[in-house]
Amino acid sequence: MKTKPDILRTAMDSLNVAVVVIDDKERIVMFNRTAGQLFGQDAQDRIDSSILRCHPERAEPGVLKMIGQMKSGELKKYQGWVNFRGSILYEYIYPLLDRDGNYMGAVAELHPAAEKAEYLKSRGEFKEPELHGVGESSPRSPHP
Repeated sequence: MKTKPDILRTAMDSLNVAVVVIDDKERIVMFNRTAGQLFGQDAQDRIDSSILRCHPERAEPGVLKMIGQMKSGELKKYQGWVNFRGSILYEYIYPLLDRDGNYMGAVAELHPAAEKAEYLKSRGEFKEPELHGVGESSPRSPHP
């Protein structure tokens, strides 16, 4: 018999969207299969590592600022474009709150969005985001 965590894991891995969930200590608790494929990572290897390790060291202040703003309630959501190794993605990041409104963690959804970007380019409404995932903008190993 499958357990509820097994069913949840299978459901998350079946989504065609990358999903990364962190807890209130910035540790990754969910990194689904699509996230692993999009980022060229072993999804299981990212579990229980710091979300900071998914970013280059120079990005840490911005990531910590965003998390701090979600914890304080100042930031209700973030959305924007990502160019990861030439793949155009649209990202949504939002806090996870308990019934009392206390911060429990955050979730990031990354959707493949090349077609949307091309459409917006044709209308003059799209600015190519900075390239990430290569060189100094590469994610770091999950294990320091």
